[in-house]
Amino acid sequence: MQRLFFLFTLMFQLILFADLPAIYDIRGASPLLDSNMSQFLDTWRTKTITPIKSGEYKNVIVNGDTTKKNIALTFDDAPDKNNTAHLLNILKTHHIKAAFFMIGSTMNDTNATVVKRASDEGHLVLNHTFTHPRLTNLDESNITAQLDQAATRIETITGHYPILYRPPYGSINPLVIETVNTHGLTTVLWSLDSLDWTLKDSDAVVENVVSNIRNGDIILMHRNPTSVRALSSIIEKLTERGYTFLRLDELLGIKAYR
Repeated sequence: MQRLFFLFTLMFQLILFADLPAIYDIRGASPLLDSNMSQFLDTWRTKTITPIKSGEYKNVIVNGDTTKKNIALTFDDAPDKNNTAHLLNILKTHHIKAAFFMIGSTMNDTNATVVKRASDEGHLVLNHTFTHPRLTNLDESNITAQLDQAATRIETITGHYPILYRPPYGSINPLVIETVNTHGLTTVLWSLDSLDWTLKDSDAVVENVVSNIRNGDIILMHRNPTSVRALSSIIEKLTERGYTFLRLDELLGIKAYR
C-alpha cells in the first residue's frame, strides 16, 4: 500500500510539473574561480542537464515556472550548531520560507532542536540522504537505505515524511533516478548555484546570484558562514528587482511531504 501511494504521488507530481517551462541550464560563475574549477562545473552541468533535457531522466526538477518572477531559496547540508540557526534568524526577519535539505546522521540530540525549529517556522525539511555519500557509488539497496533512514529521522523529529530529495553533490545516474522514482520520490536539483561552497567571499556570492538570477530559479546555498553573511544582501537586492521568494513546494506547485 505504501509503495502504491508513492507511485500515485509520483505520477501526480509529474503531471503537475509537465507544463512548466524548463530552463535546462545551471548558472553560477565568478572571476574568483580558477580555471580548473570552472571547467569542472561546466562539465558536470552539461553531463547532468543533457539526460534531463532529452527525457532520459524522469521526475528530475531543475527550476520553477519561468513566466513569473518567483524564485526559491534552498540550503543543503543542515543541520549544524550555529549556521542553521543564523540562517533561520535571517529568514524570519525577512518573512521568507525556504527549503532545507538535511543530512539524517547530523540530526542528533544537539541539532534536533534546530531541525524542529525550521519545520515549526514553516520551512521545508527535506531529504539529503543519511550520511551524504555520492549515490552514484552505491547499489540500489544502499541508495534506498540512505533515503529511507534520512526520511524516517526527519519524520521522527518534525512529523513529516519528505518526498522531495536532493542528491549530495548533485550526483545522479540512471540507477539513482530509477531507484528514487520507484520509491515515489522527486529529485530536486537547482538552476542557480550561489557557489557559497567554494567562494569564501560573501560579496562575490551576492554578485553571482544577483547577476545570474532568472524567473523560476531554484537557488542553491549551504549552511555555512559564507551563506550566512551573504543571505540578507541577496534577499534585499532580489526583492528590489521585483522577485518574490516562494517556498520550494509553492514555486513548483507540488507536495513536499507524503
